[in-house]
Amino acid sequence: MNSLDQRRRTAAESLSNYTSPGGGYAFRTYDVRPAHRDEGLLPEDILAANLLSLRLTASDVIPLFAEGDGAPQRLLEAMNNALATLREARPFEAHPSTSDLDQTLAALAAANEAAKGVKGWTSVTVSKVLHRHAPQIVPIIDSRVRSFYGVKKSQDQMLYHQLWSDLRENKGWLTELGQDYSTPDKRELSLLRVADIIIWMPSKDPDAPTVDELAPDTWDREGLEARGWEGFTPLATLDSREVPAVPGVYVVLRDDVSEPEFLPERPQASDRQAYSYTGSDLRSRWVPDASVLYIGQAGTSLRTRLRQYRRFGEGSGLNHKGGRSIWHLADADRLTVAWRQLPVVFDGLGTGTAESGLIRRFKEAHGGSRPFANLVG
Repeated sequence: MNSLDQRRRTAAESLSNYTSPGGGYAFRTYDVRPAHRDEGLLPEDILAANLLSLRLTASDVIPLFAEGDGAPQRLLEAMNNALATLREARPFEAHPSTSDLDQTLAALAAANEAAKGVKGWTSVTVSKVLHRHAPQIVPIIDSRVRSFYGVKKSQDQMLYHQLWSDLRENKGWLTELGQDYSTPDKRELSLLRVADIIIWMPSKDPDAPTVDELAPDTWDREGLEARGWEGFTPLATLDSREVPAVPGVYVVLRDDVSEPEFLPERPQASDRQAYSYTGSDLRSRWVPDASVLYIGQAGTSLRTRLRQYRRFGEGSGLNHKGGRSIWHLADADRLTVAWRQLPVVFDGLGTGTAESGLIRRFKEAHGGSRPFANLVG
């Protein structure tokens, strides 16, 4: 799991760029707090969430304000109830426990549940509507925040708990940093908003290695070890607890560089998994004298990604269909995996860049051929 502390060195730059008067971000519009209205949310309050990259249209908004007692009207009622409950609530990070936080956020959870019954609405939409009115207690949810904490779409409560813990652990420096900034209407920035901006903004750790520092001089174990790669353990029997739960890149290696026996079917493949490759396809992609068979990346957690890879080979997992060519090899149980940890870069884009860069370097060293199990790059 990632932590705000991993963004500490780039946090001030991220916050400065996002809040800059000349910047192209939503700060000078979205972060102006709307007037307190007893009648609840108005259509313009809903549409204001589009400032945070939503795409709400008239068909998403008009039904909420139509007469009736359908799902859209119940959603609006739930959001208004949440707003009435949370507008003056104590700050998110000030709650002494997650159970106490859950009690406070019960009305928000009810609004998230109501959103499930309305087309075009999710907890992401609800969060971006309500945060503007209660920025100290309603977290903004989006794919970048979920990716940062490694949680799924259905795990809002888990996301709240991880964010709560992260804010409390980093409260000191976040508070000090936030004191230098205020909203366009001169209010104090909430710690939630500070954290959201830090997570959301593109940010490269100054210690992140370049592709040249990752790519080995020779594409084998010796060359990789010289560049700081770790692991070199059998993938088929990998104990995922030995793998760090951090972003990174990884490679699958075969010590024997001679052409292997290609199996017509993956031995452990299940009917629910992706299709197998033909023998002619596999032979056409084989790279002579190459130890590295596959290059992959984990934007959130090497541990999770490699566990998915191993389980796919066992036939028990559905994730990681990419790179499945390796499971066609008769000696697949002898393949090893090595990895290189990378500093956090938002939304996994840093690891994706590293992966594509490594594939490019591999091609340069192997006459333009990609690694055997990489079909793109």
